[in-house]
Amino acid sequence: MINSRKQESVQRGNAFFPIQYYLIDTTNPLYNLPLHWHLEFELIHILRGAYTMFIGNSEQELREGDVCFLTGGILHGDGKNVGKCIYESVVFDPDMLRVKNYSSDEFIGKMIERQIYAQAVISRDPDSADVMAVVEKLYKAMKDKPDGYELFTTGYLYLFLGQLKQKKYYYEKQTAAATGKKLRTEQLKAVLNLVETNYNNPLSLEQMADTAGLSPKYFCRVFREMTHHTPVEYLNLYRVNCACDKLRTTDDPIIDVAYGCGFNDFSYFIKMFKRYKGMTPFKYRNYDESKHTADMIKVS
Repeated sequence: MINSRKQESVQRGNAFFPIQYYLIDTTNPLYNLPLHWHLEFELIHILRGAYTMFIGNSEQELREGDVCFLTGGILHGDGKNVGKCIYESVVFDPDMLRVKNYSSDEFIGKMIERQIYAQAVISRDPDSADVMAVVEKLYKAMKDKPDGYELFTTGYLYLFLGQLKQKKYYYEKQTAAATGKKLRTEQLKAVLNLVETNYNNPLSLEQMADTAGLSPKYFCRVFREMTHHTPVEYLNLYRVNCACDKLRTTDDPIIDVAYGCGFNDFSYFIKMFKRYKGMTPFKYRNYDESKHTADMIKVS
């Protein structure tokens, strides 16, 4: 669930162990990861293929074996050309690791308060071998759930963060350029919020540009530089993704779904849906996910 600020609000695990494991296949037609953020930390591990991900204010390509670590508040989601990939992810509340008045809590606390910033992408290479070994053990504990796996998982998270600190996979100060990028990210977040709360109504380029505090021409350039989508492309994609949710969760006629998601031309809706999902809305509504589920079980 993503709230009206594009901040995802989902219960991870439970109150006693707030961490959740996910296994994702980007080739599944039902897959979709819109730009969003959450206060929890997230650790992503690429199992197979390559994945283009939007992180912060730019796209980055993750390849097999790579790790992506996202601290709270970082804008992230699918890049324009997602790629074919299977990846696993754990999302956790960093407060589960905090021990007041200990040195480990100072490091984690600075990450939570954004006084230090973790290196988002760690590539698989000889220098990161120790990090990758811990990550693999962490995921194995989460998947296999041996007796005491909660303790193992917590321990591996401490080891992972300890190695980030030891190997200096973080930075403490933001440069002027980074401050400028942060401002653009906040402007982008404001526009994403506008799209989410108004996608089912007429929404003009001028309205989006005004929300970002930029002229329409400059806004288009900045938006495309950051997301590799034009504002109109992103709006259409968001509307299609909202239609996908309604197609899978309601029995509403497809034409009603189209108009309810902001499309005022049914033929244009069909065209956009096929462009972004590779199939008609009817086929999407009746898509059998079992063949992808079988492949995912083999990987896991």
